[in-house]
Amino acid sequence: MMPVLELPREPLVYVVLLNWNGWQDTLECMRSLRSIQYRNWRAIIVDNGSSDDSVARLKEACPEIAVIETGRNIGFAAGNNLGIRFALENGSDYVFVLNNDTTVASDAISEFVVFGESHPEAALMGPRIARADPAREWAIRRRLDSLTMLCTFTALRHLIVQLPRVRDMFYCTGEQPSLAQVLSGSALFFRAAAFRKAGLFDESTFLDFEELIIAEKIRAAGLAAYFVPQAKIWHKGSASAAKLRAKRYIENAKSEQYFFSQYVKLSAVGRSVVRLVRFVTYSLRALRYRNYREHYAEFLAALRSRPSMRVG
Repeated sequence: MMPVLELPREPLVYVVLLNWNGWQDTLECMRSLRSIQYRNWRAIIVDNGSSDDSVARLKEACPEIAVIETGRNIGFAAGNNLGIRFALENGSDYVFVLNNDTTVASDAISEFVVFGESHPEAALMGPRIARADPAREWAIRRRLDSLTMLCTFTALRHLIVQLPRVRDMFYCTGEQPSLAQVLSGSALFFRAAAFRKAGLFDESTFLDFEELIIAEKIRAAGLAAYFVPQAKIWHKGSASAAKLRAKRYIENAKSEQYFFSQYVKLSAVGRSVVRLVRFVTYSLRALRYRNYREHYAEFLAALRSRPSMRVG
């Protein structure tokens, strides 16, 4: 039986959906949102420079939803920030930054709001995420250092998830809410006030590491992030980013360099190990895929690049 939301009021929740040439996924996500039990919610769609007919399709199917057009692909952080600002300007109490290739359980937003209202220290919350490989989006409980990065962001993850005792050192996998260091970027439920204290997404990255960076900003502001397994979503997984192939991996490498230079300082040895893993992983893909070979020089340049300064 679904829980009943027992609150003196229903806080206003804004759902921010970022679309890039993926109107079919966005409409499927909207259909799931229209079936949720929570009543006081609205949505904002940000079209991130789609080259297909996404804008026309979305406006036709969702005439009640505001669609912001960026005119070009400005990246995950900057695109979502446009939607977040719109939500804040329109009185939102909570902001749900949701990938457009997800669908939500009917009680997901209710579960987040109930937890948030009873835990005022919770500035950021993440759900339990179902997908073909759910371990790819488990919340990380251990502080981010060289060991955590190697065990959760490289091929070592496949071994770690098979060892329950070791797995539980790194991941939040239980049935009860728990403090987390990093939550999956596919579904981030923010208390609106957290943005005013910690700031929005750092726009220095184009793709990836946004969830790691915002989690660090939340903690630096003295706030907390929680894994809330009672809230559930389904995620297809990188539906838009997968189209970028080698380009996506290169942007990921740039974002990683920036993250370690600005937010989590690794030792010289730790940085070297992370770069070595990057180099070996990309090189193995280049041996197999022509697209990776074509962009090999660009990847090496990204690996040697000096990260830019913070923007946001």
